[in-house]
Amino acid sequence: ARKELGLPSDRQIVLFASSFNRIEKNYALAEQAVNELNANVDLIEFSGYTRKKSAYLYSAVDCLLLTSIREGSPQVIKEAMACGCPIVSTDVGDISWLLKKTTQTRIVSFKPKDVALGLSEILGSGLRSNGRERVIELGLDLDSIANRIDNVYKVVKS
Repeated sequence: ARKELGLPSDRQIVLFASSFNRIEKNYALAEQAVNELNANVDLIEFSGYTRKKSAYLYSAVDCLLLTSIREGSPQVIKEAMACGCPIVSTDVGDISWLLKKTTQTRIVSFKPKDVALGLSEILGSGLRSNGRERVIELGLDLDSIANRIDNVYKVVKS
């Protein structure tokens, strides 16, 4: 996946959950936390990737980092889970519920040291997440969603 995207194989890569310029995504916190790690870690922004390339991206990175000030039910978290991507996130929206029982995830405060500690634990393990199983358990996989939409249309039609 890294080769496909032209990403380095000799560094750890943390994917910021959005573009760096979206204020509500809190890039400043992510940057501070990664700088505290003092390690070979690159923080890259999730911007400009096609759907197909996004799947490679979740597989290529070592961790997804979401430091948002506010969220609802972020799709980026569900997509990362489906790809087994480890996650470090602030406790916003329904993220605690989504990540419940999901390995290789950390819910962190808005303190740079706390975010850095979560990243350090995840990056230090080198393990992938069981997020795909959780997505299926919650009925958030494509087949389950498609079936629910189909049932809505059947009810409306009758």
